[in-house]
Amino acid sequence: MDMSELKQLQDLHELIPILTRLVAALEKPKRLDETLWTTEQIAQWLGLSKQTVELRVITRPDFPGGLRPVDSVQAQRRWFASDVLDWARKNKGTLPTPRPGRRRKPV
Repeated sequence: MDMSELKQLQDLHELIPILTRLVAALEKPKRLDETLWTTEQIAQWLGLSKQTVELRVITRPDFPGGLRPVDSVQAQRRWFASDVLDWARKNKGTLPTPRPGRRRKPV
């Protein structure tokens, strides 16, 4: 083995721990305070329809403020999952209940 091959082996041995840490960081799930939810994800977690969340949940004055990831009016708002969970815990028992359907005319 010549010196260049020894140097390459040494470089590889130094690189392995760095790569191991990078792979572990990529496999680690995001923390809830770093996760942004869409209205679909909020609806799924609350067990409500997306329409109910959009019309009766996120419009409540005490619901956490959303953010737009890009500076555009058309951009879909997102909410920090941890804020939504905190709000739901504080408001348990006051979530929207299903409304009765509209009355139909007798046939």
